[in-house]
Amino acid sequence: MNVMNGKFTRVMEILSNFFLLNLTWLLMCLPIVTIFPATAAMIGVVRQWILHDDTAVFSVFMKYFKENLKQSMVIGILWGFFAFILYMNFNVMVQLEAMKFILLPFLVLFSVLMVFTTVYIFPVMVHYRLNVFGIIRNSFLLSMSFLPTSLLAALVLFGIFVLFLWQPFTVFISFSVGGYLIFTLCNKVFTRKETLN
Repeated sequence: MNVMNGKFTRVMEILSNFFLLNLTWLLMCLPIVTIFPATAAMIGVVRQWILHDDTAVFSVFMKYFKENLKQSMVIGILWGFFAFILYMNFNVMVQLEAMKFILLPFLVLFSVLMVFTTVYIFPVMVHYRLNVFGIIRNSFLLSMSFLPTSLLAALVLFGIFVLFLWQPFTVFISFSVGGYLIFTLCNKVFTRKETLN
C-alpha cells in the first residue's frame, strides 16, 4: 500500500508541476509581446527537470525569463516579420492564379523550414550560450541534420494546437507537456551531435 501511495504522490507531484509551469507560462504570455521570452523560460524549466532533476518551477522560470529576454524578443520580432511576409505571399499567390503552381512549392518549403527551425529555437537558446544569429543558424542546421527528429517535434507542436482547438481546457497543461516532449527530442539531438563531434 505504501508503494502505491508513493507512486500516486509522485504522479500528482509531476502533474501539479506541469500545471503550475503551464499556468506560469500563460500568465507571462498575457502581454502577447512576452510570448517568446515566456516560452524560452518554460523550455528552460523542463531542461532543468530533465538534466538536473530539479523540480522547481517559478524561480527557475524567472531566471530563464530574465536571461533570455533580449535574445528571445529579437527572435520574436524576426519570426513575426517572417510569418507576416509568408502570410502576405500566400495572399498574393491566391490572387495570382497563373503563378499559383509556381509559388506554392516554394512557400510550402519555406513554411516547413521555418517550423522545423522553430522547434529547435528555444531548446538551443537555453542549452547553449550563443548570440541571436548563432541560435537561428544552429537551429536551422540541426533541423536539417536530424530530419526525422525535426518532423517528430513538429508533429508534437502541431498536436498541441490541434488538442487545444479540440478541447480548449487542455490549455492549462498541454503546452508545458509539449515543451517537455520537444526538449526531450532536441536533447537527444544535442547528445548525438556532441558524440559525433
